[in-house]
Amino acid sequence: MRSVRSFRPDPVPNEILTEILEVARWTGRGSNRQPWTFVVVRDPATLGAIAAASPNVGHVAGAAAAIVIVMDGGLPQIETFDEGRVAKRILIAATALGLASAIGWVVPAGAPAVAELLGVPEGRRVRTLVSLGYPTEEGARPKSAPGTARRPLADMVRFERFG
Repeated sequence: MRSVRSFRPDPVPNEILTEILEVARWTGRGSNRQPWTFVVVRDPATLGAIAAASPNVGHVAGAAAAIVIVMDGGLPQIETFDEGRVAKRILIAATALGLASAIGWVVPAGAPAVAELLGVPEGRRVRTLVSLGYPTEEGARPKSAPGTARRPLADMVRFERFG
């Protein structure tokens, strides 16, 4: 699975979105709290407004859809872990169903605008989203040669102690 940030305009069928959301729904979470609500956004104007509010998620402007993960906000440390778990499951499900996807993190300065745009109640947290769509030809191509995009395992693994 890899991030793709260049999408064709083809819509994502409802059946595929539903399958992805079912996978997300069954994600493990601390104390089985299920501290999330998923806001599915397909309107190009709304996707563009999200990208404008947080330019680091600019890829969402060209996506066919996005799933915005809205967290309850009650237990931020636990929810941060759960938020990452559910985002990864969405990314994997999208890939398994033939979609391209990319995770995005709404910067704190942009979060209030995105929350307002989506009608998120006060006290809830908007931070993570996943853009979805079918990749363009350019987006489908790897950016680096196979085996070169990661540090060697020997550079990042220690046994028993760090040093």
